Parts: sequence; structure tokens; C-alpha cells
Amino acid sequence: MSGLSKNEYELLFNYIRELHSFRDQPALRTWLLDTALPKLIPSDWLSYNEVDILNPENTLSILRPEANAIFQQVFPRFKEVAHQHPLIMGQMQSANFPVHKISDFLAQDVYHKLELYQDVYRHLGVEYQMAAPIKLEPDRITAFAFSRQKSDYTERDRAILEMLRPHLVVAFNNLTLAGERKTMLDNATLALNELSSATIIVDLQGRILYHTGAGLAWIGATNPGILPIKISEWLSQRVQDQALHLVSEAGKIRIRAVPTNSKQRLLLVLTQENMLPAISLDDFGLSKRQSEVVRWICYGKTNAEIAAILVISPRTVHKHVEHIFEKLGVESRLAMTALLNEKLSVRRMATS
Repeated sequence: MSGLSKNEYELLFNYIRELHSFRDQPALRTWLLDTALPKLIPSDWLSYNEVDILNPENTLSILRPEANAIFQQVFPRFKEVAHQHPLIMGQMQSANFPVHKISDFLAQDVYHKLELYQDVYRHLGVEYQMAAPIKLEPDRITAFAFSRQKSDYTERDRAILEMLRPHLVVAFNNLTLAGERKTMLDNATLALNELSSATIIVDLQGRILYHTGAGLAWIGATNPGILPIKISEWLSQRVQDQALHLVSEAGKIRIRAVPTNSKQRLLLVLTQENMLPAISLDDFGLSKRQSEVVRWICYGKTNAEIAAILVISPRTVHKHVEHIFEKLGVESRLAMTALLNEKLSVRRMATS
């Protein structure tokens, strides 16, 4: 760790603490390229690179200062000759490749003979470069690169970057995992909505911590953070082994309380039951087949499930749903069931 002053150590540790506070990769990349890395390791150019060896067209490079006309002109060629880069090849061959400089592998005259230099780096004025990989995948590398024109990087520069690199790896990996979990949660939410189901996570006092789909609308929650009194009372009686059946504007709802991994939280699983009384739908302007589709939608069936039940293609079901929405003037399954229930309620009141 040669050449680091007390002030440099303090600056480095402050940046290490700060980089773990970011919640998405684009914001972290921008902060590193614009703020942290230029102050830690002065360079003529900094770049964040995702190099795809097998599919060069997928290679990404974010440059600071912003990419100029010359960079735009030579970048396609860089993607073609990236396999000549000694740092990229070194990273591909080792799962724990440390910080290296081009001069660790090639003398200046040998470096100048490469197409990488002649076709790309010569035009950019990149005579010296140091890189730190932060993610290695089969045939793909993610790394930060530091470039200079007049002087090579020192052991002091290498020491700073080597101290920072493990924290960069952890931060980027954590954000990748967080993004994957969010995608999985979003997909699960879409699946719940398609199955006419929803979930609500509450604490033991009945305060709403999280919800998916139209769960809050189904239970008629006027305050997004608080359960309706009837549901709160049901939870307070600790009868979670018994389902609660409600009739709301959205129709019939069945609620089950399921313990979670946390002893302080409960998962409420909501399911729409038979949303529509078994009466004729002809006076809503729907054909017989469209009426059948509506009924199965109200049972929470997906297009694929309705297609199997009615022995027609999913595409035909999709067309029926489009025509149903058009006739009823709605844009979603939930809006459709709410509208039909409203009209049926008016009819029942008129005939009672």
C-alpha cells in the first residue's frame, strides 16, 4: 500500500461507505465516473465497460468525459479487436484477476503494433491504461478502465484501486441481485393479478406494509396503511386458520392469513371467488360465447385456461376479451367485473 497519505486513506474509506448506499446501478456508475474515481485516481479518461467477447455488438462502454466524435467513430472497431487487449484476456483467464496495467504485459513498442492501438487507442491518445474487473462471466467482463496520455499509473494508483475493488464487486453484485429479486417479484405480482389473486403483508397490529395487485381496492381500504375494521377484528381474534369471506364492490373475496418467516408479520392471501351471479348476460349486449368467457373471467381463469375449457384457441379468447371490453367500455378484468356487479346490483334493487 505504498504512497498513501492519511488524507487519501480517509477519502477512500469515505467513498467506500458511500458506494454501498446506492439503490440502482446507473446511479452508482454515474457517481463513480463523475465524482469518486476522478478524485481518487486522476486520469484523462475513465470508462465503465461491459465487454462481450463472443457477441461484440453487445459491448457497452460509458466514457468520461462524454464520448466525443472520435470515440464514436472508433468504438465499433474497439468491439472487433477487444480480444487483443491484454487486460481483457487476462481477466478472461482468471476468476480473481487483480488490478493490472497494460505495461504489466506489454512493452510500449509491442503495444503500439497492436491493431487495438493503431485503430483505436492511438486516435484517442490512450498510451497508458489500468483496469479493475468487477464482474466476470463466461465470455463477458465488466470493468472500470483508467486511461492517460502522458504518464503511466503508479503503484500508489494501483494500491488505491485494489483496495476499492472488492467493495465495488460487492456493491454491484448486491444491486444485481436486488434487481433480479425485483423482477421476480414483479412477475409474481403479474401472475397473481392474472389469477385474480392478490396479497397484503401486515404487521400484528394490522398495519399494511406491502401489497400486490388490486388487494387494497378489493377490501375497500380507504386508508392505504390501515386494514378495514372488519378484517382487523378478524385478525385480532387470531382465527387465521379460518378464511374470511367478504362481499365488497369488487365482488366476493376470500381472505386467508398465512404466517411468514417473520413472527411480526402476516401474509393475507386474497382470492376473488365467483364474481358474478348465474344469470343471463344477454342484455349486456354480449353474445353467448362472450357471456361464457365473461363468466370464466369472473372465476379468475386466465385466457389459456378459458381456451382449454371452451376448446378454442387462446387467440380466439383474446379476441373475445377485446370485444367484451369494447362493448362494456372497460380496459381491464377488474373494471369489467366491477361494472357488471354494479349493473347487476341495480337490477336486483329494481326487481326487489
